[in-house]
Amino acid sequence: MKPYFIHVLAIIGGALVVTGCGQAPQATVAQVKEVASLELAATDVTKAEIQTVQSNVAITGQLQALNFTTVQTEVGAAVAEVLVREGQTVTKGQILVRLATQDLEARVHQAEAALAAANAESVLANAVQQRNEELHQQRYVSDIDYKRGIAEANAKAENVKAQKALLLIAKKALANATITAPMTGIVAKRYVQTGQTVAMNAPLLDVIDLRELELVATVPAEHVAQLTIGQRVDFTIQGFTDTFNATVSRINPVADSATRAVTFYARVNQQGQLLKAGLFAQGRLQLGQAEQGVVVPTVAIHYQQQQPYVWRVQGKQLQQQAVTLGTTDSRQGKTVVKQGLAAGDMIVLVQLTEQAANMPVKLAE
Repeated sequence: MKPYFIHVLAIIGGALVVTGCGQAPQATVAQVKEVASLELAATDVTKAEIQTVQSNVAITGQLQALNFTTVQTEVGAAVAEVLVREGQTVTKGQILVRLATQDLEARVHQAEAALAAANAESVLANAVQQRNEELHQQRYVSDIDYKRGIAEANAKAENVKAQKALLLIAKKALANATITAPMTGIVAKRYVQTGQTVAMNAPLLDVIDLRELELVATVPAEHVAQLTIGQRVDFTIQGFTDTFNATVSRINPVADSATRAVTFYARVNQQGQLLKAGLFAQGRLQLGQAEQGVVVPTVAIHYQQQQPYVWRVQGKQLQQQAVTLGTTDSRQGKTVVKQGLAAGDMIVLVQLTEQAANMPVKLAE
């Protein structure tokens, strides 16, 4: 802004000189009257206008996929084949990795043989128990031997159940040697290569779904009370010319122990899969409800003992006008004035000293 200038108009009264014959000249009396005026450039003033202001706060955050997973092994074995690489799109149920199955197949055969043996033993135990029951009725077998036969038959039957369970486990391990995609998405990272031996629960691939992204960011402690579900976030990404937006969908119930900031998650509104997970975002979170009223530039608002005021041109004089403030848009530098001003009032943008109050003002052309 251009600096303002003070012009002093000096009105000097004529000097009255009285002389007389033979008399010495008398003292000259000069009267000076000063009138000060303040000249402001056109860029130093503005008019209050009726506008709508939305309070907002600057945020920084990172994009992450709403749905993502790390594909892991459920058995330990050598990697026989990896069928996908980073960047490839996969669908749910698609085969991603095959593990070597020789050992797993042998375990299935072993479990099948153990089950067959258990079945044979159970059949024999049941036959003995039935024979003992007949002999017991004829009192050829003691009570203790009869009960022992029943217990042995029951034990053999339970062993059959155990061997069936072991066979199911062996078959499941064999089936787990063929690893499929648990969800539709894109392969983000590949951890293993063909021929590598992996242990149980070892990571194989990362798969993410870029169709749904969310912005993870934090709000400073002083704005936490205004943070609610459904608020809009406008943000930009380095390398993109467009401005994107998201909607707050979740709020962390626990503040950061060091900064007291609260993390929120905003669902990104996007068409297609233009944005990627992991990108850094900068933007502004809209807080509260938009407010309509008399709006002035925030730089025009000054404070005296914590009381806000503005310099207003009333007629041809400056007035120090106290105001009551409403919503502030820090991005656009605008503030709603609830009381003290009307639409069309001329407001001074520069800071003045208290001596400027009631001073005549002149606007430079």
